Amino acid sequence: MADPVFVPPIARFFDAAAAAPVPGAPAFIGMPSDATHTSRIGTRFGPRALRHETTALIRRLRADAVPGGLHDIRTGAACALAAPDRLADLGDAVIDESDVGATVEAIAAMTGRALRAGALPVAIGGDHFNSYPACLGVSRALAAAAPASRYGYIQIDGHLDFCDRLGAWGALNHATNARRVSELPNVLPANMVWIGIHGWIDGEDVAAIERLGGLIIPASEWHRDGSRATAARALGHALRGCDRLYLSIDIDALDAGFLPGTGSIVHSEVTPRLYLDLLGALSAAPLCGVDLVEVSPPLDSSGRSERIAARLLLEALRPHLLVAPRDGGVLTGPGQP
Repeated sequence: MADPVFVPPIARFFDAAAAAPVPGAPAFIGMPSDATHTSRIGTRFGPRALRHETTALIRRLRADAVPGGLHDIRTGAACALAAPDRLADLGDAVIDESDVGATVEAIAAMTGRALRAGALPVAIGGDHFNSYPACLGVSRALAAAAPASRYGYIQIDGHLDFCDRLGAWGALNHATNARRVSELPNVLPANMVWIGIHGWIDGEDVAAIERLGGLIIPASEWHRDGSRATAARALGHALRGCDRLYLSIDIDALDAGFLPGTGSIVHSEVTPRLYLDLLGALSAAPLCGVDLVEVSPPLDSSGRSERIAARLLLEALRPHLLVAPRDGGVLTGPGQP
């Protein structure tokens, strides 16, 4: 089978040095599409902005790490940066704004390729619909390798995205992605979890999720219980009978006062600190795929939305990016062990 067609990146996520998947390490894929969003567009520029911001972030850490290494002030642990040649940027999927089906297949081919190579697919959008084709590629690759296996699903979001259809956009749009994921053959709806839901939502969607055995953790309960307890509750539900987890990160779970550059804003009072702590706890899970979506640079001229999103992504991938130091040194250059 030929490699999927892709668009080579101008810059690379987290200054990645590899252009092909590296077993056991993140393989980044851009999904620059907002053709299925219904209101505030601009998330098609998210992958490009996050390539820039994640590279700036990792280079600052690299500079701070020389010669004394890094110290995690929260944990008290010493850490080092993963070597750049452990990280791969596979480029952007080819987006066809006139053919949603073709876009779905282009994204799914890239995440499936990454997983088959033993890497962790990390797909960056784009609006939230793109997480469905990213998850579809993971589903196909896992089904081919282990037909009887099942994996859990956690979505951090201000919205359920569980509509079956939405107006003129039909069944494939940013409000239906979780419903489409629930229909994948190796995802059990009873192993699906939503964290951060806020405001007024469709009662029929809530009833459908509860009937199927899914778990909704509203933003108010996240505040009440804290991030570590919320993560433990979510993982306990999502991983029942599963040995892997797919994690979908929608940045609009954050309160728009902190992060206005997104497609569907919410006033959840969720702070960056809460979100970072949650992702830090979830990062230790046995992940089979990750996506981060809904960064819209044109909607935030300050640039802080993509900077916060880059930091969120670092935390979600903490075990892969911040590693134990070896011989007191810092892993900063390609080819280092």
